[in-house]
Amino acid sequence: MTQDERPPFLRTWRRIYSAVVLYLAAVIALFSWFTWSWNR
Repeated sequence: MTQDERPPFLRTWRRIYSAVVLYLAAVIALFSWFTWSWNR
């Protein structure tokens, strides 16, 4: 892999990393909400 290789979607690696972080934050928030509502 070279330094200039572009990702296949979202155009930049920074956008892909941001999307992954947002996805993981959403999953954590969703499971936290499920846990909170189950234990209520």
